[in-house]
Amino acid sequence: MKNVIREKRRLTFGYKRITPLTIRAFSNIIESEIQDLKSQNIDNYYVMYSVDATDNTSFESQSNEIFSESQVIENRAVRKIGMHFYTLDNSKNIEIQIIHSVQNENSENFILVSGDYSNWVNGVLTRLSEIIALAENQPKIKDKTGYVMLFICVLFNVVYFKFFYNFFVENNTNEFLGIFLIAGVPILSLILLNKLFAYFDNLWPSVELQTGPNYLQKPKENRRKAYIIIFSIITPLVLRLLYDLMK
Repeated sequence: MKNVIREKRRLTFGYKRITPLTIRAFSNIIESEIQDLKSQNIDNYYVMYSVDATDNTSFESQSNEIFSESQVIENRAVRKIGMHFYTLDNSKNIEIQIIHSVQNENSENFILVSGDYSNWVNGVLTRLSEIIALAENQPKIKDKTGYVMLFICVLFNVVYFKFFYNFFVENNTNEFLGIFLIAGVPILSLILLNKLFAYFDNLWPSVELQTGPNYLQKPKENRRKAYIIIFSIITPLVLRLLYDLMK
């Protein structure tokens, strides 16, 4: 057994949109290491690339052709990508895992590089981290969404009471109906907006795998619909409030 202290470095990442270009860039780093071994007539290595699609199909290959433009990731929505390379003497190891994750609280998305040579480990990790840095950032929309939902809720209730206040005062409404209109509607609006907040929270996953045709990329399509929903809610409320203020 070799008396060697191996170095291991792990990089986790989040709030990124991972496209086929990013995936291919990762695999190209591994392929360059394989070519370097082959140039030295070394073939004691193992490599495996894997793809898990959202339709419960899985694919594996020892060639990064699995990520080419005519293959799996261009035709299917993908939930997980795996890449694993190591030499049989365990002197070099690269592992990459990418999972479509809403929260990524368990650091499911990571790059792991280990080996006998510190310079090699740090050099490979630097090259891989540069690819992550160049990937499109996913907006950290969660905190902002809360403020937007609060604004919509306040705006709705301001317009609601301005519009119906005189109706409450001037008309002898049924007592139960009156209580519902005065207290129930605002409470109901809070409940509905809370559900809407939970829905919006899933539209900007921590790590989003943008693979396959556009119609299969659900978060991207749902974000477009969400913008329409917000615009449809806010616009009439703002217009009504401006109308009341300008009268």
